Amino acid sequence: MKLTSSPPPFTFLGAPFVEADAKLLKERGTKAALLGMPYDMGGIWRTGTADGPRGLRDASRQYGPYFFDDDVDLLETFKLVDCGNAPMVPASPEKCRAAMKHGASEIIRSGATGIFIGGDHSIPIPIGQALSEATPGKIGYIVFDANMDAEEEVDGERFSNWSEACRLAELPNLDPKNMVMIGIRGSLNTRRQFEYVKSKGITVFAMRDIIELGIVEVMNRAIAIAGAGTDALYVSFDTDGVDAAYAPGTSGPEPGGLTSREIITAARMLGRHGVTIFDIVELCPAYDPSGITARLACYIIFNLLGASHAANGLQAR
Repeated sequence: MKLTSSPPPFTFLGAPFVEADAKLLKERGTKAALLGMPYDMGGIWRTGTADGPRGLRDASRQYGPYFFDDDVDLLETFKLVDCGNAPMVPASPEKCRAAMKHGASEIIRSGATGIFIGGDHSIPIPIGQALSEATPGKIGYIVFDANMDAEEEVDGERFSNWSEACRLAELPNLDPKNMVMIGIRGSLNTRRQFEYVKSKGITVFAMRDIIELGIVEVMNRAIAIAGAGTDALYVSFDTDGVDAAYAPGTSGPEPGGLTSREIITAARMLGRHGVTIFDIVELCPAYDPSGITARLACYIIFNLLGASHAANGLQAR
């Protein structure tokens, strides 16, 4: 099976296309690399997230690389590249996961911040495996989501978008006590999942906690928990963690979630803290003709990278 990525019709922010190859990325001095994962065979609700990477790239064509908020040119400062998409093999989830893991591993081994665009919320399984194998120390994990995704299996299937939390909790160097879920709400969360999360010691900040405490306090606590004794941080942004009014282009829209300002605030705080890799998943352009969901996804990337730049004392102002 050919595991190399190939160039998309157009790239994110017009960034150069570079194959997901650790040697090539190191030679360019790449500090941030984006890889599409157009996979939705792990979804148990509506399909269409395979178009997420295309939707993000399409939305980015209205923007330039200069990000006013932090006075930074993202292409120049981060040597940002687009690695295209991990190759998908129709009707073979195993080969698709292998390709996603391979691409993620190459980016992680290059030392660049990996930006992975899905695709359904099962893609953290191969991404997490790649990070685990590349990290000699411990890993922390923060996820923004309406749902806990903590079913150990669904009709015998262990690799769906309802089970990624369980698979990540099984990684040898990811202690569930360093896992944090933010924005959980609604009736898609079963008692069985809640009992699993409690038994593992995973921290949950429900939407009512964010309403009562505020997003800044929740993020301060989340970063402290995920960062306690860890050497790498993986952040997953599920688009349904955001209120459906702000992000309708998702495979499982839920009311009552984070606002666009709150998710951007969270992204900025994570950027200032520093993340090893992050993903944006369940992006489903077909359900959002306005394109606002994909634009919000762009803003999450812009703000996380921009705040990271500012926190490292590189401000030009």
